[in-house]
Amino acid sequence: MALDHPLWAPFRDIRAAGRRIIEGREVFIAEGRILVEDLLTAGRAGTVIVHSVATTPAMAEQMKSQMPPHAVLLVAPEEELQALAGFPFHRGVLACAEVPDAPPVDHLLACRRLLVLPRLDDAENLGLLLRSAAALGMDGVLLGKGPDLWSRRTLRVSMGAAWRLPAWRADDPSDLLARWHAQGGEIVGAALGPGSEMAHAWIPAHRCALLLGPEGSGLDPAWLLRCDRRVVIPMANTVDSLNVAAAGAILMYQMTGHREGN
Repeated sequence: MALDHPLWAPFRDIRAAGRRIIEGREVFIAEGRILVEDLLTAGRAGTVIVHSVATTPAMAEQMKSQMPPHAVLLVAPEEELQALAGFPFHRGVLACAEVPDAPPVDHLLACRRLLVLPRLDDAENLGLLLRSAAALGMDGVLLGKGPDLWSRRTLRVSMGAAWRLPAWRADDPSDLLARWHAQGGEIVGAALGPGSEMAHAWIPAHRCALLLGPEGSGLDPAWLLRCDRRVVIPMANTVDSLNVAAAGAILMYQMTGHREGN
């Protein structure tokens, strides 16, 4: 099939691709064998709708055996696939899937362990936080402004957490967080300064929302005012702070380690 065929359109010039509109449908692109195979597993389970997979002849049979119903397998030489994608692509396979709708807000309100990211600036940090949240058993993620959850870079770093973990996004997530708070539970912000509890001594409430701020400045004062408690990870060797993704993983482990039965 010629590369100017409409089925190839989702894979054209994807270097900085996030979600895109193809024939009226909002879609995203997954890159690399491991991530695409995970996406195909989710597609076969009905978690996401996979539209197509683009791969090289060397990987075609391997991909064919994993395709969900109705998904299309596209095959082209590696150099043609690289030219289509717009960068030297060496991972052998791409997939196009439909961006799923966010779960109902009632599901957010029922979360016991909620990660809240009012603003982030870096797609890799978002991907790492999503991966940690999924791996550590968080119930959901509430996002504000920042990188697209479905960008190629975020998806690659998160290793498929975007379709494993319930996520909600709002330009200003404060109203949704207030509704969650009204159901009971506490809001805890990661912050330096007087009054912050040491993370190793922190015991989360039965329902807990963890707020993390952007990489450089942390949570702004308006968000800190919404917090019932603040926690801080003590540093050693004159290090002043951790990357937000590293700090988030430590605090989420502390949160989920206090579930009943653990």
